[in-house]
Amino acid sequence: MFWENIKEAVTSISSNKMRSLLTMLGIIIGISSVIIITTIGGSIQSTLTATMNSLGGNMVQAYVEARYPENDEDWATWEQPEMTDSDYVTQDMIDGLIEKYPDEVTGVAAQNYLGSGTIKDDADSKNYANVNIDGITPEYLEYMKLEMHAGRNLTKADNQGKKRVCLIADTMAERYFAGKDPIGETLSVATSDGGIFDFVVVGVYVYNQALFGKVDTSIPEKDRVTELMIPLQTCFKLQGTDRTGYDYFNLMIDPLADVNQATTDVLSYFDEMYANNKNFHVSAYNMASDLGMINTVLNVITIAVSGIAAISLIVGGVGVMNIMLVSVTERTREIGIRKALGAKKRVILQQFVIEAAVTSTIGGLAGILLGSLASVGIGMLMGIDAPPTVSAVLVSFSVSVGIGLVFGYMPASRAAGLNPIDALRSE
Repeated sequence: MFWENIKEAVTSISSNKMRSLLTMLGIIIGISSVIIITTIGGSIQSTLTATMNSLGGNMVQAYVEARYPENDEDWATWEQPEMTDSDYVTQDMIDGLIEKYPDEVTGVAAQNYLGSGTIKDDADSKNYANVNIDGITPEYLEYMKLEMHAGRNLTKADNQGKKRVCLIADTMAERYFAGKDPIGETLSVATSDGGIFDFVVVGVYVYNQALFGKVDTSIPEKDRVTELMIPLQTCFKLQGTDRTGYDYFNLMIDPLADVNQATTDVLSYFDEMYANNKNFHVSAYNMASDLGMINTVLNVITIAVSGIAAISLIVGGVGVMNIMLVSVTERTREIGIRKALGAKKRVILQQFVIEAAVTSTIGGLAGILLGSLASVGIGMLMGIDAPPTVSAVLVSFSVSVGIGLVFGYMPASRAAGLNPIDALRSE
């Protein structure tokens, strides 16, 4: 009986193609709109999350800043204090933080720019390389998601000893050394301000265009600038400051730890360390909180727009109900004959409910197909991967079937409640 009702429903839809198509149109538009909105919204969130994580999603950014006046009247006489050696965050403080919260903080990633320079080959004046010199801590490569190509990373001992060692990019090594192993070679860098520094190459990292920027093809390859990395304390020494502390740094957080809780613990720790410092204190924040706010806004927008799109589903449901009422009116005599032959009320009810469900299901499937194709197309135009999710498809399919059942029940109930004699008299 069930499959016979489905066959009858398909036959009825086929016999009134234009009317059925117009009935389904509201459902098609509504389902496709909801799929497009939820899919694109989810893809944007995923892309933002991945981007934020690649930029330091499991990091806590911390920096030393002045204590600002708490009262408005004190601003008139307040002056920005000058930092002294005792105001910087020392490595001992960092080590103490890691020791206190070993399950949260795993290291410190810091960087300081020394300057730009040129490496020249004494044996070949035409062989040179342009570089930016950056002082870093060993964890900086992990922070930047850089991989080693050859040799080793900088170490804590390199930093503490203020050693003249460096890391170079694989693209620079291949071009400058022309196939020769660069590990152990000494580079002489002439900086733009007139300084000349010698460094021994201990490692080669893989140059990542996504991190350092797309290569400018208008510049000849031999003139392109890459990053030459040296120990951070060596950088401070060459700058003439010779300090051992940090004023801005990134704390590496264990992936299994709660970044927000880690941020709270970091602030608490440095509040205690700087309790007696009247001029400066340490502030900290993380990108996870920014990402949370962005996701909240996106969720609100997605829900609001999806709600507007869902209105067309209601319109589509009303269309289904309307066409079923017309169908009941047209088939009143048929209903009377079936009831006169012994068809029970539930059989008539089932027939028209199934017909309404089939109509809305076909419209729903068409909407899912249209929405899926549109999502992929819009995603390609936006430069993001936006395939429809299984959950979105399943929910959409369930909604389309539900619309047929809900909005088809009243016409079906009317058909089932017809008096056989009145129905047979109908012309």
